[in-house]
Amino acid sequence: MPNPDHPAVERTDMNPLAVVTGASRGIGAAYARVLANRGYDLLLVSRDETRLTRLARELEANHGIQAHAFIADLSGPDAAHQLFVESRQYRQTPDMLINNAGFGLYGEFVSHPLPRIQEMLHVHVRTVVESIRLFLPGMIERRSGTIINVASIAGLLPIPHFAEYAATKAFLVSFSEALAEETRDTGVVIQACCPGQTETDFHSTAGYRPPGLLPMQTADQVVHASLAALPNKGPVVTIGWQGKLTALVMKWLPRMFLIRTVSRVIRTATR
Repeated sequence: MPNPDHPAVERTDMNPLAVVTGASRGIGAAYARVLANRGYDLLLVSRDETRLTRLARELEANHGIQAHAFIADLSGPDAAHQLFVESRQYRQTPDMLINNAGFGLYGEFVSHPLPRIQEMLHVHVRTVVESIRLFLPGMIERRSGTIINVASIAGLLPIPHFAEYAATKAFLVSFSEALAEETRDTGVVIQACCPGQTETDFHSTAGYRPPGLLPMQTADQVVHASLAALPNKGPVVTIGWQGKLTALVMKWLPRMFLIRTVSRVIRTATR
């Protein structure tokens, strides 16, 4: 691996490079496919070596781009620095950083094992913050770049039985909004992408069965809406009817009523 104190030489004849975490499946894989189709080289990051390697080879074969698979556990204490060093093997500064890696935990907060709680805090908060701190200065110096933090409409309201997950996503929304203002005149675009229920394996991993009263959106729909909103739709982008509905009810209904209603719906859905 290169020494981070000796930056890679920036070449102007390359495709733009996007770094995508949580890229082996779901929304992360959808970002990778859409960006590959747009001519981006990719640094794909995940713990799932089999899926990630297969995706990288597929994208190279179908789109003629370079897709690098980086097998990494983003819950580790040095994960952000490892990602930064790995990225500099390919570009001094990537054109796009998509912080998508994450997972859900359903149930009462006190029922969750402490190591799993710590893992979520590292993946959703610490590694994202540290990665942005490492990558953002180069983007500002170059006066171009995009950072997308995949949050959730769950970050717009406290969610009982998903308490930690919703709180970490709320952090990403707030953090993204603040950074977007700080970097407003730098040429860097920062977005918090807030999808609702999406057709991925998120719910099965979290141990939660949603009610299924209305159709879910696809990962492709989320990605196309997110990218279409760059750079003129503001730092927080809610996706589809669920985002619009959430914004509407939060505007007109009392906050405590919403929290208690959401709690009842979630508990009922899993019985």
